Amino acid sequence: MIKNIVFDMGNVLTKYSLSDYIKKYAKSQREVDIIKNEVCSSVEWIKMDRGTISDDDAISSIKRRVPRELHETIKRFISEFRMEQEPNPPMENLVRRLKNEGYKLFLFSNTSRRFHRFSKNIASIAYMDGIWISCEHGFLKPEREAYLSFFNTFGLLPRECIFIDDSPANIEAGMRLGMDGIVYHQDAAALEEELLRKINGIP
Repeated sequence: MIKNIVFDMGNVLTKYSLSDYIKKYAKSQREVDIIKNEVCSSVEWIKMDRGTISDDDAISSIKRRVPRELHETIKRFISEFRMEQEPNPPMENLVRRLKNEGYKLFLFSNTSRRFHRFSKNIASIAYMDGIWISCEHGFLKPEREAYLSFFNTFGLLPRECIFIDDSPANIEAGMRLGMDGIVYHQDAAALEEELLRKINGIP
């Protein structure tokens, strides 16, 4: 029996385009490439999500390898990352209905400590019965330890959960531990249809 619906955040509860966000800060394709490669694809980025490095320390480290003229841009990009959230009404409506139907709702997300500043701008967060963010536990999806930490934190049985994430790798990792899942492809209606099938045990 499914009792718990588990949600990823970026590209699930929220609309999120990293490339569009980068373009708000970059003045040229060269700067887009530098921010994408040296910031968003950096070890520091992973460490921020793991909670093993502060934003300030990450900024200082990244500055050592990017042009000086980009130092202030890099600082702003990291400090302001995701502070603006585009509303996602279809998912907000689905979350609200699931809550009203009596399901327990949980957030299971790779994110940094900035979450505590920007989460207030995500309407769906208010409906969550529990929030697990990677920076507070030291593990990242799809690491096995992240899932075990999530289940243990809230006392959940994997077989009683369905996980919704936009990453197939994250869904597959949950399935290996007994938690069913759905890969979300930005179609809330199709997601709801598949979710109802799984809840009702329909192949």
